[in-house]
Amino acid sequence: MSCLKSFAVRQLARAAFLTCLTVVAHAGGSSSGVAEDRPSASSQRAWSDVSDLVRSKDADLRAVGIDRLREGLHGESFTRQAADLLSSLPPNTQVALLAALAGRGDPAAVPAVRRLAEAATDSTVRGSAVKALANLGGAAEVPVLVKALAVEPVKATARKALVEIRGDGVARAIVEAAGTADPGARALLLDALTDRRERAAMPGLLMAIGDADGGVRQAAIRGLTRLGGPDELNVLVDEFLKSSGDDRKALEQAVVSVCSANPGKERATPLLLARFTAADDDARDALLPLLARLGDPQTMRVLDGMIADPTQRRRGLEALAKWPDATVADRLLGLLSEATDEREKGLLLGALIRISPLPDNKLNDSQKLELVKRTMGLCQRKEDKAKLIERANAIRTIETLRFVVPFLDQPELAEPACLSVVELAHHQKLRDDNKAEFTTALDKVLGITKNEELVERATRYKAGQTWDRNKKT
Repeated sequence: MSCLKSFAVRQLARAAFLTCLTVVAHAGGSSSGVAEDRPSASSQRAWSDVSDLVRSKDADLRAVGIDRLREGLHGESFTRQAADLLSSLPPNTQVALLAALAGRGDPAAVPAVRRLAEAATDSTVRGSAVKALANLGGAAEVPVLVKALAVEPVKATARKALVEIRGDGVARAIVEAAGTADPGARALLLDALTDRRERAAMPGLLMAIGDADGGVRQAAIRGLTRLGGPDELNVLVDEFLKSSGDDRKALEQAVVSVCSANPGKERATPLLLARFTAADDDARDALLPLLARLGDPQTMRVLDGMIADPTQRRRGLEALAKWPDATVADRLLGLLSEATDEREKGLLLGALIRISPLPDNKLNDSQKLELVKRTMGLCQRKEDKAKLIERANAIRTIETLRFVVPFLDQPELAEPACLSVVELAHHQKLRDDNKAEFTTALDKVLGITKNEELVERATRYKAGQTWDRNKKT
């Protein structure tokens, strides 16, 4: 017992000592918070005490010193002295001091931090120095961050720092670096410029979509997808028409974003329609599905004309099937009721299955479910019914559960019905507001499905628990 009391006394004394050090340290330096370029004698004594703490082998004492550097001892002189300590410290203390210097936000630390960002052999230290440069540096430090992109352990940190670093000339320095870097770094720099939303990067992005390196091309397309506007549309269309594979898919998305989501979209869509009207047959074939994805009324008039023409009907229907929302539902239902060709029927039905439960604002939940029911009445194949049942859970209402539950009793459709029941139960408020119905439905799921994940989820939901999609057990 006496040993325990002695230990407790020592711990209390240690805590009191650390508290005293913190108070004393915070009393030193400039109490007003005004920077001191020439610290007083008392301030220098405070610095001497704090620097001893930072160099201490005791972790608690080091923490007191680091905290004081972060919160007090104002002025460039103290910043430079703290930065000068970096080279003499072990890695773990270097990391802590780098974070404190970054928190001070004083550019006086940049030379010492830059040296570690360029040459530290410990990857954690180097990464911490790179991170600190994002807070402390400016345009002159961009080359250091670009160089760090080639160092695998700190690549992600350098990429993030290039997004966060601020100051006059920084954007221009990154743009210039992107113009001369090797392909791997160039792609990362283009992505960083995109994340910074730098319009100054636009000429480089437009040039890079024709680059010989696929990674650079994809980075440029990502940038134009997010930043592009009407002024970039013609170049995007030109590249789309001559591209293939992944590039073509990405460029299609870029054009759709420019015309439907980005600033200036109101001007972009008429420009795209003008390109389509003036294009040759091959280009029109390529652009038509893309236009359909925009859901523009002028495009619908074009499609109606094509569908009425036997020589163009197939292409018109294929484009119509790509319409982005349920506003086209009545048109699809009408065409399906008249169709005699089995391929046409399959195409139109597939479009209805896709759009019926879409989570957009074109129909309310009751209208969506009614469209799902009408579409189910048109389905003949088990595969089509199963797909629609799976998609129905996007309509998060108790009426959807009541629509899905009867399919649990049909062996050929029971598994997709199990999935939809569990997906609906994932939404806690819906589940809690209709607990009895969900409990009965989940009991049926547990008696049917052999899917381990569905069993786990159904069990958890029955017990009122949650399930994290990103942390599957």
